[in-house]
Amino acid sequence: PSTFSPSSSMPISSSYVLGPGDKLEISFFGNYVEKSVGFISKEGVLILPLLGPVNLLGMTFSDAVKLIKEKIKSELVGADVSINLTDLRSISIYLLGQAYKPGNYKLSGLTTLTNALFVSGGVNKSGSLRNIEVRRGGKVIKVYDFYEFLLKGKADSDIRLQDGDVVFVPFIQKRVKVGNGFKGPNLYEVKK
Repeated sequence: PSTFSPSSSMPISSSYVLGPGDKLEISFFGNYVEKSVGFISKEGVLILPLLGPVNLLGMTFSDAVKLIKEKIKSELVGADVSINLTDLRSISIYLLGQAYKPGNYKLSGLTTLTNALFVSGGVNKSGSLRNIEVRRGGKVIKVYDFYEFLLKGKADSDIRLQDGDVVFVPFIQKRVKVGNGFKGPNLYEVKK
């Protein structure tokens, strides 16, 4: 697992949720020419040059860009702005249950469930690949079938993880035993 790492150079989706530690580059042009780089604080605040603090905690990147542009348009006549997300914060997730290496993992803000499973070494022999749960705020928000990815290459049901998410790998529920007479029985997990 130590040789796999999710790419941090992939494009940032407009639905990426900003949080403490994300680094933004703000470039003013027009009547005001200035460039600034700043981090979102633990309170979710970014200090804008010429304007002061703006709270971006929990906003998507596209909503934050819209808010900043509206603020600049209303307060600085003849100015416009370009905003880039230059560095991403790390998120902390828990991988629990029948994971190969359960525990707390600090990962890139772009990490998906599949990335987290690869980084942690996957599922142990007793774990279900069919019913992996992502829990956010104490509620199950996604049940993931890892077989769809491994056997069919389907990544459309993958989910981007957020800080504090819990990935729970349950025990295998139902198995079927198949014997071929030569090598002995093999166990396969049955889909619900």
